[in-house]
Amino acid sequence: MGITQAAMDTLDRAPRAANAAGGTLAGPVFKKRSKPLKSAPPQLLHFVREGSVSDAARELGLTRATVYRLRDGYWPGNPANILQAWARFKAGRGALDSWFLRRVRAGGVVRHAGQDFSAPGLPARTGQILAVARDTDGNLLAQTLELPAERIALTAAYNTQH
Repeated sequence: MGITQAAMDTLDRAPRAANAAGGTLAGPVFKKRSKPLKSAPPQLLHFVREGSVSDAARELGLTRATVYRLRDGYWPGNPANILQAWARFKAGRGALDSWFLRRVRAGGVVRHAGQDFSAPGLPARTGQILAVARDTDGNLLAQTLELPAERIALTAAYNTQH
């Protein structure tokens, strides 16, 4: 004798208590771990391939053998030391990687990372969108998006209004 559809419905149970009607999940929910890069960043590859191996090794603080291997496409399973060397090198050269779009608020205030920043001339740009990034010294730098682009050094604004 076969199982009827009605019998299947009565025995249907959720695979997890949280998925059942009115169910809750009491245990912790674990986030997925970030996975390391599967290959070298394109800028790093360009850097190690464009100049001499000795120069790249000296400037990155890596061995010549490691630079040769990077040139040949090798990428280790744990690239932490290579990525740290690359980050130090970029910071020393003043490379700005992460740009964020921010709107200029009333009074010429730009809110970034939970803080208010301002600069002379920003009140006239109220409502405009600026690209914002940290420079090598940790100061905030803004750039206008319209041409000709203008870079503006931002300072912390001590304003109690939000």
